[in-house]
Amino acid sequence: MSKITFETPVKFVQGKLSKSDTSYFSVRNGKACLTKCYNQYDGGNTPQQQAVRQRFAEVQRLVTAELADPAKREEWEAQFAMQDRHSTLRGFVFAMLYGESS
Repeated sequence: MSKITFETPVKFVQGKLSKSDTSYFSVRNGKACLTKCYNQYDGGNTPQQQAVRQRFAEVQRLVTAELADPAKREEWEAQFAMQDRHSTLRGFVFAMLYGESS
């Protein structure tokens, strides 16, 4: 079977191609992904959605504070080095703190 290698002048595409498009491109861990949105909801947030988003924002603030402290950052880096599930330090710290906050 033949192998085709494409080369383009574009590094990656991010966002929607048009305003009415239901799919969008995003970059995750350096790779471009195409995501299709079905049944887009255009209403407001439910109280449960607001609570989840507030929890997410709080954990994100905690992660930023933890990684800003050099002593705590070294501890997190040591724990991060011993695992192979998460690809970024920030993602690893977020997962650990998000699990503790539930």
